[in-house]
Amino acid sequence: MVRTGSSGYLQYGKESTFGGGATQTRVFGLEQKLSGITWKNNQMPLTALNDIEVQCYAYGKNEGSGSVEFVLSTPWIFDILLDAVDTSGSALDYTHIWNSDKTALTADNSGVVNPHTMHIEHGFDAETADVVRNMKGVIINTLSLKASLGETVKATAELAWGKEDAVSTSVDTTIAADDIKFPYTFAHATLELPDSTVVAQLQEFEINFNMNTELLYGMGSADAVSAFRKIFEMTGKFKAATVDKTQIQRVFDAADGTTVNTGVATLQITLTNDLATTAEKAIILDFAGVGVSEHQTDMSPGEAVFETLSWQLRNVQVTAHNSVATPA
Repeated sequence: MVRTGSSGYLQYGKESTFGGGATQTRVFGLEQKLSGITWKNNQMPLTALNDIEVQCYAYGKNEGSGSVEFVLSTPWIFDILLDAVDTSGSALDYTHIWNSDKTALTADNSGVVNPHTMHIEHGFDAETADVVRNMKGVIINTLSLKASLGETVKATAELAWGKEDAVSTSVDTTIAADDIKFPYTFAHATLELPDSTVVAQLQEFEINFNMNTELLYGMGSADAVSAFRKIFEMTGKFKAATVDKTQIQRVFDAADGTTVNTGVATLQITLTNDLATTAEKAIILDFAGVGVSEHQTDMSPGEAVFETLSWQLRNVQVTAHNSVATPA
């Protein structure tokens, strides 16, 4: 009998060395979905003179790719994106802070300039035999967060890897579980602009983290041997009802020099259950050096008028409040 995703699982761990593997103690979030998981050996057909048929094959580097979609429920994915964490608090009331600035934390965050890789295990209790894959040296190419009116906060991580263990038939019977299990929704989100005002009548927002990370291959092996990071890019946009000229004025101000070329002060996105102390479950993203780049609007008879503002971001600090003492 054909089986569904109810017979599968997905879990990951943070590697200390590239491709070295890790204990898979984390899940990405709630309602995890795998899409387009592809493994290829870059087969090359070889031909010959005086013949129309392919003679043989050669094989290049191993490459894996795919994406994971999930409902944001824990902050631990930022531990992969941003390296070291400052943790404080006690008695189930903890604060975890990550920052893209390598000098911003008490913890040694200098490693943020290097990509941090994962060991992902994907298991499936198939019809006649189990299928278990272990991807190693997995990098996140991009991470996108999106919230729309009436929906959960959804995340998509685009992945790449160049190393896998041989396919196993032994599934994990003690698979990792979400250790916070709070599905953030649009109702638990606010977006605050540099003048400390919360955007009213917000319809949706999106943040994209582009890691610009690439796998490195070397002679003597078809597997990837390392990875390196280029410039860390962050972009985003929000859509809201048009209430005045404030948003389009930001684009004009940037162009005429009113806003310095390092960007406006800050932008804050808050995801929270609105509770306090030991009951609090919050993820706060503070962006600095926000460069406003584009304003877009549409207008039709009888329809509400909305506007979309796009920006680029220079720095991010992620602050999480929850009852977990350390990342899983």
